[in-house]
Amino acid sequence: MKLKAFQSYLRKEKIGLAILTDQDVNITYFTKVKPSFSYLFISPRSANLYLTKLDKKPKFKEITVKILDKDWKNKLNKNVKKIGLNYSSITMAYSKKLKKLFPKAKFVDISKQLMELRSTKTNEERKCITKACQITDFAFQELIKELPKKRLKTEQEVADFLERKIKSRGGELAFPTIVAMGKNAAVPHHLTSQQILKRGFLLLDFGAKYDYYCADMSRVLFLGTPNKEEIKMYNLLLEAQKGAIKQIEENKSFIELDKFARKQLGKYSSYFIHSLGHGLGLDIHEKPSYLKESNYKIKYGQAFTVEPGIYFPGKFGLRIEDTVIFDGKVNVLTKSNKELIKVKI
Repeated sequence: MKLKAFQSYLRKEKIGLAILTDQDVNITYFTKVKPSFSYLFISPRSANLYLTKLDKKPKFKEITVKILDKDWKNKLNKNVKKIGLNYSSITMAYSKKLKKLFPKAKFVDISKQLMELRSTKTNEERKCITKACQITDFAFQELIKELPKKRLKTEQEVADFLERKIKSRGGELAFPTIVAMGKNAAVPHHLTSQQILKRGFLLLDFGAKYDYYCADMSRVLFLGTPNKEEIKMYNLLLEAQKGAIKQIEENKSFIELDKFARKQLGKYSSYFIHSLGHGLGLDIHEKPSYLKESNYKIKYGQAFTVEPGIYFPGKFGLRIEDTVIFDGKVNVLTKSNKELIKVKI
């Protein structure tokens, strides 16, 4: 993924070597593998992946694979003058080890460049995210068929069901599944519990990961029969979410989308306590960002979520979320029904 573009950056900044360590997700970004332990050394003209003997040795066109044997450190070129490290990932312990290994080098932070590189997705990445979203939609459809059978009794049982369905289609979990019943949903990051299912809103926030790439979707069901006020609040949020998606266009700032959604919520905007969404890819939260200080604008190839929510402490919470890719037009990848689904209990 964009190895040559990154090497061009190294040449421009006169960085002789970039070192990615251990579980840094950027190793997977450049190699499409996830070793148990590794180093990736990228110079302006070459790249070497160092693995232990415990991992399968992959084959690459542009990356040389080497084994972390007893003498690997002695074979390194110690005369590099400028080395880039991903300060957002590397631990202080690893940083100290590398500085001892390259005592003559000046160390610089390359984390911002790595985040920027990953903020727009290649066609291959977009395909992986699309597949992750398809698996996520499948799990949701299976849950809609299962709930009326009344075999799922708790938040945790609903989460377990969704996760089984994701795995049955070759997916992994993008993040811990959130299932929140009633007043639990007023906490956006509620920890799924043994709460019994009962009448009220049931919030689901979950996503599959496929070939290392994440999907993210939130839907709200109603167990039982909602009253007029509950329907009104749900429809208000739904129209704000749909409206924000319609506002997506190239070069518009993400903060503009956020402001639009809040305006649509009117007097209830104060109950919308988080940003409108986030970028996603190898990580469930990555660039682009909706935060005002980041000032990101919508660009070709970005993948991000649109997820307004309103939360009434002690009562209920609502959040509707889709994963979107902008590739000249708006592609909503999570296609599950967003109209309020009512489940008999």
